[in-house]
Amino acid sequence: MKTNRKLNFNKYAVPMFAAAALSLGSAGAHALDFGGYVRIGPGEKQNTAGDDKRCFDGHIMSGGGHFRLGNECDTYGEFTFSQGGKAGDVEYQAVLMPSFYRPGSDIGSTSLGLAQMYLSAKGFDFAPEQSFWMGRRYYNRAAVHFGDFFVVNMTGTGAGVEGIKVGSGGLGLAVFRDGDNSNTSAPNINPLTRVNADLTKLKTNPGGELRVTAAYTKGTGVAGSTGSGISLQHDQTGVLGGDNTLWAQYSQGSTGLNMGNGNPTDASSMKRWRLVESLLWKTGPLTSQVMLMVGKEDLTALTSQSFTSVGGRVAYAFTKNFKLQGEIGVASNKPDGAPTQRLTKMTIAPTLTVGPNYYDRPELRFYVTRFNFNDTYRAAEAGLTRKSRTVAGFQAEIWF
Repeated sequence: MKTNRKLNFNKYAVPMFAAAALSLGSAGAHALDFGGYVRIGPGEKQNTAGDDKRCFDGHIMSGGGHFRLGNECDTYGEFTFSQGGKAGDVEYQAVLMPSFYRPGSDIGSTSLGLAQMYLSAKGFDFAPEQSFWMGRRYYNRAAVHFGDFFVVNMTGTGAGVEGIKVGSGGLGLAVFRDGDNSNTSAPNINPLTRVNADLTKLKTNPGGELRVTAAYTKGTGVAGSTGSGISLQHDQTGVLGGDNTLWAQYSQGSTGLNMGNGNPTDASSMKRWRLVESLLWKTGPLTSQVMLMVGKEDLTALTSQSFTSVGGRVAYAFTKNFKLQGEIGVASNKPDGAPTQRLTKMTIAPTLTVGPNYYDRPELRFYVTRFNFNDTYRAAEAGLTRKSRTVAGFQAEIWF
């Protein structure tokens, strides 16, 4: 899936990553663990504007995301190196994740960065069951895979504790400090301090669990604002033979609906909410995931927009190593007093795979995708004059 911020480095980035990985591997007698994720679509054009554009992402899906099968023109990869050890009764782990990103398939000048770099430890005498961590990490994310959509995403640089026993569940507490580095001449102009509480695995009913996540943000600097939010997530097994997840989320001010950082300059009075429903059938030969999202958000102190997104992916494995996938999605938004923008996307993708299940990877895909745009969407998309667009391409995806 797509991840968020990349920390860009110069030509010494690759040697630096290699040296860091070697240093992890040389620390202690434990083996160096390695994993990762890569997607690349050979032959894709750059994600340019107008009628030549080949991919249309979720500028009308609140919080980002898009229907991703046959709709990803970028190249992305991340590689996790982790080294564990033990000192007395304390078990520790260091994690380093280099990443790369390119808007198209020409990876000759790819942006390099660090997606994660943190240290965690457990077994301290005063709190033997709790885990403590510090650094930058992907923190307790929850996603709808086919939409490339992290409904909960508290990623950031901070510190925290996990595993505090509360009833049938566990509580995690964390504090983050992240700045806005987009302005290189005046970095960190609106740094946000964020506090998260994440209570997970509360047993609610047979096969059902509740997760409650809360956030509070406080900005400083130019036009910094405060914010808060809450997310309720209910997971239920055995729904129509699959797994169901329902999210109900609310936030205001500088807190995002995903319980991470929002816009640091959004007024504290600006509010937003959404409901997301997802059903997943993950074991083959017939697999599928569907999603419905509805919500509303303030655009300014005086204006707002409602948004809706509905879609799904289905795959049938004719053999262990060949499946046919299809995906359809419709996303729309309606600003106050303005017409509705609407994008419809349909994809069919013959696929070579290593197994029939939904999450079996790697996959090698050939796809044909058709996009349909209503007039309001075309007016909002720079240079787009067509009412529809059909594209074909290839994509490889692997995680390990």
